[in-house]
Amino acid sequence: MDQAALRRFLLDLVGTAGVPDLTVPSERDWAALDRMAAQHRLQPLLHARHREQGAIPSALRAAWQTAHRFAALEALVQQAELAETCALLERSGFAAIALKGAWLSVHAYPEAAQRPLRDLDLLVRPDEVVATFHALLDAGYVQAEPADMRLEDIVRLDKHMPPLIAPRGTRIELHQRLWELDGRLDHASPAQDAQLRQRAIRGPGAIRYLAPQDLLAHLIIHAVYSHRLDCGPLVLSDIDLLIRKEKIDWGRFWADAAEQGWRDGARLMLELVATYRPGANIDFAPDHGPAVPPRLLAAAPDLLLQDLDTRASAGLAAAAIKGGASSLAGRLLRRRSAGGQTVTAPPPGKGGLLGWLSSRAARSLRDLVRADVRRQSRRMAELSQWLDR
Repeated sequence: MDQAALRRFLLDLVGTAGVPDLTVPSERDWAALDRMAAQHRLQPLLHARHREQGAIPSALRAAWQTAHRFAALEALVQQAELAETCALLERSGFAAIALKGAWLSVHAYPEAAQRPLRDLDLLVRPDEVVATFHALLDAGYVQAEPADMRLEDIVRLDKHMPPLIAPRGTRIELHQRLWELDGRLDHASPAQDAQLRQRAIRGPGAIRYLAPQDLLAHLIIHAVYSHRLDCGPLVLSDIDLLIRKEKIDWGRFWADAAEQGWRDGARLMLELVATYRPGANIDFAPDHGPAVPPRLLAAAPDLLLQDLDTRASAGLAAAAIKGGASSLAGRLLRRRSAGGQTVTAPPPGKGGLLGWLSSRAARSLRDLVRADVRRQSRRMAELSQWLDR
């Protein structure tokens, strides 16, 4: 099977439309599929769905079981650190809202192990995020990597602070906003919802979460606009399980999407959910916009399961395809722009800008020799162009 066929096969495996023919993949195909599944955190979900499927190689099913067991143990640690972090911030006078997987893994999935988290995202007020960041540092949290801009510039231009590592090892990201400001991406960003924090709900343990309808909007905007679908197929089950558990006011949902500028992303994401997880209770009737072009729906598997190791190179090429030489130059010169403001981030490492450019160019040229990486960049550019049409 070629790469495109493997991606579609894996999407069918993690979806609910039906089990594909498990006799088709060769031993080499199964190994490649497992590497793809590991990169996108799908092994625990595959174990839960296919543990009894004898046609899947036994060694692979055993590996998925191990991944599931590890995810279950890691989830216990993450849930404890979420509660401790939120309580610490509450005592310090900061109100944090836990985002995406923090709620989904516990309240939407049958078991937390099926929805592994890379990190815990916490939304705090922009005017308090630096103080919140320092409060966690003072409490023993450790900055995971150097900041590539001054903290004040990060607050103005980016959506989250440098990641922190909690005492038991969980990665924590403090977000000052849910998604990027307009001008930060290769395409327009939706408007920020100023009332979203006021609609937050309290869950068990007094942890604050986004209201379900706001969580749905955030999942869509995060996947389509912030990540051009490279967040992986878990977003399909995230949305499916969320709308099965919580009541969505579809009339209001589509009206908000149109008013705030994320209607096209919502239509794309929900059509994908309807395709790969049929039976999801999605009401398209209140949406008065056009359906998604078939070519974009057909390209979605290449984006949902794109190689995360090559996305930086593909992103550079996509910027050139979409925005031309000026857009590419901005990325290469590490310019960060949003809301009419621009900051140049210093290059990482000791070689200065020239050293960084040389390293980045060599890596990108090596990656872009591959036809699949060039296709990845074209898919990314096509999505940005469609969102900006």
